[in-house]
Amino acid sequence: MLPHDREDILYSDGKRCQIKEEEQFMMSLLGDADAKQPALLDLGCGSGEISLALAHKGYSPFGLDFSKVAVKIASANGLACEEADLDSGIPKEDSSYDVVWAGDVMEHVFDPINVFKEVRRVLKPKGRFFATIPNDLHCKTRIKVLLGFSYQEPVYRKFGQYKHHSFFSERLVRYMYEAANLEIVKMYYVASLPLFGRRFITSIKFFRIFSTLMIVQAINKKN
Repeated sequence: MLPHDREDILYSDGKRCQIKEEEQFMMSLLGDADAKQPALLDLGCGSGEISLALAHKGYSPFGLDFSKVAVKIASANGLACEEADLDSGIPKEDSSYDVVWAGDVMEHVFDPINVFKEVRRVLKPKGRFFATIPNDLHCKTRIKVLLGFSYQEPVYRKFGQYKHHSFFSERLVRYMYEAANLEIVKMYYVASLPLFGRRFITSIKFFRIFSTLMIVQAINKKN
């Protein structure tokens, strides 16, 4: 089954985009828009709930997703959007967006470095880029590998497929951003401590070993 076919099935069966703690945190970093209604591109917009929340903050969002079912739902919800496969490029003009948003997207593309370069291309000078990216080197994964287990096994056993193409570490993410000439302003870690369970967001690097997700705030370095 092709990836977009699987997503079509999931959205047809009721999947919708959820605004979780990490999305709320990124929205707080983004802040409210000024009167100019900055143009915002939502990569992997899904059914559009996050884009519409960003519109309520004063931004002018446009969504892209490779699921035709998701795009149909998002359009019915009032979001300007279109179907697109990011691995084929971002079908937008150079320097056309003030903000690019990519929540839970980069792990699903085949060529993330090229997508990062495309993000830079469509961003205006000093435009902002917000993304969530898995931290695949958290302590649970390290323990599983040490004991001889594939970190993908539980997902395969539950869903029969594993949708993530890249095994991300903070070091790899920093390399990819640098390769795309995107400047990381701040990196945060969504973590939970063993035995405690409660998730929290921090920029303290000590906690990245307990983090399953990175929140990356970056800007376009081009003049």
